[in-house]
Amino acid sequence: MTLGIYRVKYLSMLDHKIQILKSGLRIITVPMDSVQSLTVMALSNTGSRYESPKQYGIAHFFEHIVFKGTNKYPTAQDLAEAVDSVGANFNAFTGKEYTGYHVQVASKHFELALDVVSDMLLTPKLRQEDIDREKGVIIEEMNMYADMPKAHISNLFEQMIFKGNGLSHDIIGSKKTVSNITSADFEEFLNTWYGMDNLIVVVAGERAVVEKPATLELIEKMFSKVKDRKSEPTHPVIDRVLSGEKFLLHAKKTEQIHFTFGWPGIQRKSGERYAMMLLNAIVGGNMSSRLFSEIREKRGLCYYVYSEVRQFHEGGLFGASAGVDPNRVEEAIEASLAEFTKISAGKKPITNAELKRAKDYVVGKMILGLEDSESVAQFFGLRQLLHGQIESPSEAIEKMKAVTLAQVQTLAKKLIKKGELRFALIGNPQNKAKIKEIINKY
Repeated sequence: MTLGIYRVKYLSMLDHKIQILKSGLRIITVPMDSVQSLTVMALSNTGSRYESPKQYGIAHFFEHIVFKGTNKYPTAQDLAEAVDSVGANFNAFTGKEYTGYHVQVASKHFELALDVVSDMLLTPKLRQEDIDREKGVIIEEMNMYADMPKAHISNLFEQMIFKGNGLSHDIIGSKKTVSNITSADFEEFLNTWYGMDNLIVVVAGERAVVEKPATLELIEKMFSKVKDRKSEPTHPVIDRVLSGEKFLLHAKKTEQIHFTFGWPGIQRKSGERYAMMLLNAIVGGNMSSRLFSEIREKRGLCYYVYSEVRQFHEGGLFGASAGVDPNRVEEAIEASLAEFTKISAGKKPITNAELKRAKDYVVGKMILGLEDSESVAQFFGLRQLLHGQIESPSEAIEKMKAVTLAQVQTLAKKLIKKGELRFALIGNPQNKAKIKEIINKY
């Protein structure tokens, strides 16, 4: 109990400051106590959903290629040695609506972290020979995911449900589009999406370093290596997030049958997002959830089963995924779908005890997820990038605690509606007609 109180007090001390440089670059600083490390993270307001069809995968590919050399660190080896020489961690990530790059170091190497991140984004070499070599790496990455039914069915599902808009294609792109990308394409991409006005730089870590007056000057200096790069991003709005297609069966020889399904969800900035997090935790967010208890523990139908929430600027999805015994796939599908509809129809309403456990679980995961400077930088940076404002961890916890049982139950009824189900399956089921019959009931 005492530890829990201490950790919540720690979260309440996680404050931040936002400053905008003349170049348009937004800087977020988050001082942390009792740490001797810090993270420099740069976030770009771009992702795979904004790519043209001819360049599907370029946002992810760009994330790869900036590690191949910069003006100051000409080769991938030079860059890696600079980071490894001080025991630092560096990596990057690409989503459908954002891309991020980060270096985590001991505080005394702050300048090096800034130098590496800024060099990668401002002065990447973009050599054609590096690009051509990396194409093979990315194609093998595609092959790896294609050989993983759990990952592959998720990609196929998104291709179906988001068909007709930029959310539909895989973040990694296709073999054809990746194979055709050139250095000129990357130059254009860099100038379009990586201007100072489309970037956020977050520095989170040791308070004495982050709050030092010279820190802002150093950030400004490091991110002035290229003058007057103004991005020209276009962020098209999706009129209809989900397509009209609702069923996909991908035949493939597998040891398990993997399926994923969902109903139309809520958008990223919805006022119901905290109720959504709690509903997800109750249905299938952990090992004490309804789905896990019914599908795995009571029936022994699977190894993995979980509910999930996908949220984007204009909408989202709420559903679940599982990998199940092929001989009992119909039972698994029926039982999984029933756990959702029992809540929405009021046949098995959510209890106060379940809501309390869900709140404690979500808050606990948030606390554990903010144990180091990298996770703190991502928490603050992505909220500013995607929401346009930052709710501190303590503010988020208070909003979570304020959610009522009626709000969660109402949200379930609103989302889980007959005729709105989307379903995809990978494997080779014996009775396809029976599966389709089950799906049509929902």
